[in-house]
Amino acid sequence: MDTLAHGLWTNVIYQRQRSIDRWWAIFFGVAPDLFSFGPFFVTRLIDNAWPAGRPSLASIPVYVSIIYSYTHSIVIWLIVFGLVVLWRRGRVWWPLSAWLVHILVDIGTHTYEFFPTPFLFPLSSWKINAINWADPTFMIVNYSLLLLAYLEIYRRRRISS
Repeated sequence: MDTLAHGLWTNVIYQRQRSIDRWWAIFFGVAPDLFSFGPFFVTRLIDNAWPAGRPSLASIPVYVSIIYSYTHSIVIWLIVFGLVVLWRRGRVWWPLSAWLVHILVDIGTHTYEFFPTPFLFPLSSWKINAINWADPTFMIVNYSLLLLAYLEIYRRRRISS
């Protein structure tokens, strides 16, 4: 799924959380893409080499794939989540679960053609060939559902006030 949609869905999912926790969840909901693709896109902007459409795989530096493998791995997420729970003396910090939601959504919305989700890294290189999040039909459905979700949030706020 595209990064903007990850952030918007995370906001919907965490709507009833404290504001600070919701903002942390939104951060973790988009962080896997920001950390892996962010430096690449910033470099492209600085070099005035912004591609029209999706960049070719050949134009993407190897470090993007390496970071992507770490940020899109359930194994890595479990390790980080466990360390955070230990650091917090057994208390779970739920905003971190938005990172897991990002990975799970990406498993179902990436194809072999462009960055399939390495969700079992580093234990396995097995990936799933799912639907393409950039497919226009998927994008229309996804953003239509987001619009409906935000309209419902707005409706509920109007009723409660």
